[in-house]
Amino acid sequence: MLRLKATDKSIRSFVFDMDGTLCLPQTWMFKAMREAVGCLDKSIDILHFIENLPTIEERVEAHNKIEAVEQRAMDEMQPQSGLIELFQYLNDNDVSKSICTRNLIKPVNYLIDSFVPTELNEFKCIVTREFQPPKPKPDPLLHIARRLNINPSEMVMVGDSIDDMQAGLEAGFTTILLENDVNKHLTKDTTLVHYSVKKLSDIIDLLGCI
Repeated sequence: MLRLKATDKSIRSFVFDMDGTLCLPQTWMFKAMREAVGCLDKSIDILHFIENLPTIEERVEAHNKIEAVEQRAMDEMQPQSGLIELFQYLNDNDVSKSICTRNLIKPVNYLIDSFVPTELNEFKCIVTREFQPPKPKPDPLLHIARRLNINPSEMVMVGDSIDDMQAGLEAGFTTILLENDVNKHLTKDTTLVHYSVKKLSDIIDLLGCI
């Protein structure tokens, strides 16, 4: 088991976002998705926008359009720095890992198959946008905690967006922000962001063995 050095809190499980967290950010993707479905108001959640389209046909068409954008993003996907080092450390210390993403399962599987060695590719839970409600609601994280039978206080949410941090905080997880030039302003909110790192393997420095 691991502990957070700063608080001595026991940690049994990590949950990772995918886009911008396990793989490098592709900021063009979100703009392309909004343009594809006509949801240009950033204050409106794109999945909520699609689910409120007036007909089934329009909703199906919109989902197909954002899946096409995801396919392009998948073809250009690259892993985050430090991913293998962190996964190896968690594996060596018997700490489980899961994924909670607003993507579909196809790009998740592509990332795992392409960039994670077989001996490190076990994920206890993979929750995609098919789970409702998605992040920033805490529901998908609480679902993972129940599935693993682990107290949320012993779990960590690692992500790169305010949605990840809000979901983690409301679920009772420790939150770790993977910092970049776009999201670094979030580090000022120490209630929302418990820790921040520049690369995934920096998380190892936050942890110690019990």
